[in-house]
This record gives sequence, C-alpha cells and structure tokens, in this order.
Amino acid sequence: MTKFYYFFVLAFIAIGAQAQIALVKDINPGTGNSLPANLFVFDGYVYFAADDAADVVDHGKELWRTNGTITELVADIRTGTSSSSPSFFFNFNSTLFFSANPGSGNVAYSTDGTESGTVDLGLGTLIFSPKEYDGKLYFIKVTESNAIYEFNGTAIQKVANATTGLVENVLGGVFTILNGKALLYMRNDNEDKDNILGSEVGTELYEYDFSTQEYTLVKNIAADDLTNETPNDRIESSGISNMVNLDTKVYFEALGGLWETDGTEVGTIAIPSASTIGGVDNLYAWDGKIFLEGDDGINGDQLYVYNPTAGTTTNISNIASVDNIDHNPSDYCAYDGYLYYSGQDNGADKKSHLFRTNGTTIEQLNSTIIDIDEIVELNGILYFEGEDATGTETTGNELFMLDPATISTAIGDAPIVSVVKVYPNPSKGRININGLESANATYCIYNLAGECVANGQVLNNQINYSRVGIYILQIVDGTSTLTEKITIK
Repeated sequence: MTKFYYFFVLAFIAIGAQAQIALVKDINPGTGNSLPANLFVFDGYVYFAADDAADVVDHGKELWRTNGTITELVADIRTGTSSSSPSFFFNFNSTLFFSANPGSGNVAYSTDGTESGTVDLGLGTLIFSPKEYDGKLYFIKVTESNAIYEFNGTAIQKVANATTGLVENVLGGVFTILNGKALLYMRNDNEDKDNILGSEVGTELYEYDFSTQEYTLVKNIAADDLTNETPNDRIESSGISNMVNLDTKVYFEALGGLWETDGTEVGTIAIPSASTIGGVDNLYAWDGKIFLEGDDGINGDQLYVYNPTAGTTTNISNIASVDNIDHNPSDYCAYDGYLYYSGQDNGADKKSHLFRTNGTTIEQLNSTIIDIDEIVELNGILYFEGEDATGTETTGNELFMLDPATISTAIGDAPIVSVVKVYPNPSKGRININGLESANATYCIYNLAGECVANGQVLNNQINYSRVGIYILQIVDGTSTLTEKITIK
C-alpha cells in the first residue's frame, strides 16, 4: 500500500518562545497606521513610503528611510497633506530610482537620501517593472499601451520593433530576461481585428530578441480549440504571472498551475509533480528551488516547494484548523540559511505572522505581531511592516525589526518545529501517526461545524474513525498541539 506523507507543524510549541521583534518607529503615533510600503534596501538604508498623518505635521504618504537607528523623512515630494506614494524602487548604476506622484501623475525620480537630492527626472512617466540587461534597464510604459522601453540612466526610448504586423501590449508588467531575450506575457494588439477565423492568439508567452528586434510567440498555452469559432468569440488567454528565474529556466503561473520554460515551445511545460495544485501564486527562487503558494483542493493555500533536481513538489506547511485552512505564504526574504515570509497561523485571529523555513519545515516566530508584510534584510536585521496587537492597545501598522540572532536566545535549546507523519490521507478509517514524542498523546476529531465527534488516546500510533467526511484532526502531544485536515472515504 502506498503511503501519502503529510508534513505539518507543531504550531503551538512556540508559545512563550517568541522572537524578539521590536518597533523601529511609531511614524503615525498612537493607534493610527503609517502603512510602511515598498521597502527597498540601498546604500545602508531601507527606503520606503509611509504616512505620518497623526504626527505634528501631516505630510501624507511620502519618502522615508531607516538604518535601524535613524528613521527619517527624506522628502515631502507632494507638499501638504496629499501623498506622492513612492513606489517601484530600483537600483541602477549605483543610483536609487523610484516613482512618485507630485500631483500630476506618477513619474520617475532619483534620490541621494536628501530632500534637495530627490529630483524628478523629467521623463514624464513612471518606470514600471524594470529589468536590467546588458547595461540598460528595460521597463513597461503603461501610458503607451504597455510597450517596452529602455532606460540608460538619464533618457528613455521605445525598443525597436522589426516584426511586421505586431503591436506589443505587455500585460501587468509580467516579463523577465532569459538567454539574451525578454520573455513576455503579452498580446498582439493587431490580433482578432481582421476576423480571420482560426488564426487568433490570446495574451500568451512571447519573446523579444534584443539582437534581431523581433517578437515571436513562444507558446500558446491556453490553445483554444477554434474549430467552431465565430467572429465575436473571445480568445482565451493563459493568465501568466509570477515569473521568476532559476538557473537556465523561468518558472511562472499559468492557468492557475506551475509552469517552466527554457524559452522554447517544447521546453514550455506544466510541472508534472504540481499537476494537482491550483491557485499558484507568490513564487520565489531560493536554494535551487521554487517556493510558492498553492492549493491542492483540500488543505487551502499552503507553502509548497518545487525541487527541479528531484522533480518533486512538496507541501511544507499544511497548516489547518477549524477556523482557518489558509496559510497564504508571501513576502519572502532569504537570509542566513532561512527563507523568512509572511503567513497565517492556525489561530483564530486569521492574521499573518512572521514565519521562516529551512526548506523542509516551518517555524512561526511570533504570535503577537500581526499583518506582516514587505520583509527585507539590511546588515543582518530584518525589517517589515506589522502591527503589535498585544492586549487591547495596538501600534497600528508600523515599521518593525528583528535580529535573527535573538531567535535562539528567545527559544532556548528547544526546537520550535517537529515533523510528524500522518498517513494515509485520504483514509478509509485507519489513520497512522508517526513521530509522536509522548506515549500518552490524545486526539479529538472535529467536524467542519467545530464539534468534536471523536476523541481519546492515540494507541499504538493509530486512530480509527470510519465516518465518511472531511474533518480537523487535533492531537495534544505533551505541551504541543498538532492540527491537520483529514479526509475519510
């Protein structure tokens, strides 16, 4: 009999073992939100947008920076209480660029960290989704039907198009560079205008060759059956998102699943081991693997890892409870052998907390700081947006920091995560439990209404329950509580 192993976290073993997270600055004093956003590390500082609305002077959402000791407003780009909302930060030729709205729409700026040195570049456009290649920066100009432009640090120009009959429209700024070519999620705006039946292609995977200046369809992933097409039929598109580079390939989401491409049609395929996972989102390349959010239709949105070498896709979170089946991993930051990220725990607050993974197991690092977002690392310190929800008083959403070196101090020598195997799942009534630390572990099986329909002691590493349905299995093993969704067939 094949055994299906599900690895999950002893989520409550860390109670009283919190990581030492500290508030950097209450930029919007009291319970108001400064909502720090678009955190970007450059030249010894974290730059970001924040709103000091409740402070002595209300500048709106403007450009700030911090090095952990000094946290300061850099420039009030849109003077008064209105917001310029800095975003799309990038480093090019050792200069920090970003986009902001001075009152007439988003345009490109640069900054040297001073108010006088924060200047409008005079380009008349924001630089959206920039990618560097061969000494230039390529980006999507959203005010010109999502055409591709290049930037040399001072001026911009549209890339040449030598493809007859093609007008590019790169959707959502989804593109990357691979093997000297741009891989693009785009449509040909000349398509579906001549009503030549059977010939149209929707928004799909294209490439742009910088040397020949030509656009080519790589693969029509949605691949409509156009046999019975009428002139008014809508052409389907593959919905590509989340392009990330890893070694010689690009990984991305299409049609809700996980795909890879080497830039050729035959090399553009759905990942076989991820065929049962939908809702793919939040891809991140780390340690030679692809980490992602996915849903197998049973356990909600969980953290998965795809190993290209082994060809395996594994659920490494599998957090579930009666109240919340989604883990929703996002906002990754790799540092010192761990991938830190924001994820929901299996508590009743349904809020995101700070987690990390070593690629095999996960750890929740804190239960009181919620709404984790925008994690970056500077000089060995992690910075992120969060809110201290301790008791009834909150800070609002502000900027927090964590020194990962304090985690071992906070939790002592006890491991924060253990691995237990529950199989098979689905089960026909006999559930095997391996890896329990105690011989006196107890269990309770909850239905989806939250009622405990069976309970007792785990005997001989087995639980027997035969009523067909979907349940939440909760096991108390010493001081730890384990939670797992199970299906009885």
